[in-house]
Amino acid sequence: MKDLICLSVLLCRTRQVYCPKLVIYTIFCSILLISCVSKKNTEEYIQFKHENIMVIKGDKLIITLIPTISKRKKSVIVKTLKNNEPYDNKRITNAEYKKIYELVIKTSQKDIELPQSPNRLVSIVDGGNNSIIIKKDSIEKKLSTHGISKEYHRNFFEAVELILKSAKLTVNDIN
Repeated sequence: MKDLICLSVLLCRTRQVYCPKLVIYTIFCSILLISCVSKKNTEEYIQFKHENIMVIKGDKLIITLIPTISKRKKSVIVKTLKNNEPYDNKRITNAEYKKIYELVIKTSQKDIELPQSPNRLVSIVDGGNNSIIIKKDSIEKKLSTHGISKEYHRNFFEAVELILKSAKLTVNDIN
């Protein structure tokens, strides 16, 4: 960036004409280029949402895991909102994030549907609505359930447990 600015100033001086427009244009292009390169970081996240309207005053929890480019040991930011108010911010490692990511990717919505048959009705009472959204670049995947059960939601349940653990919460906090 410094080289571009020096080059534009040098060009202006050699012409013996002061060209502020050229300097401003060069700075603008440099800033634009830098912002395009740094935008990559905001295009990836995993977000868990829990909402139970049956509870008095409602119960809402949003946990967002955002990987960063930093060289820290724990480089994934965990942002938690409880009832629309910031609850706590933590950090986890890339390995923990990757495990959650893989669990969500290998689960399909069909895998977490409750079994339906004419002779048997399966439901989870007062479990609230739970969803996980995963976004990476232009790919977005959403899984959602009403209630959550280790028996019926295997990988989804394990991913939720790990996300809650990253926010220093447990499954009991959402049931």
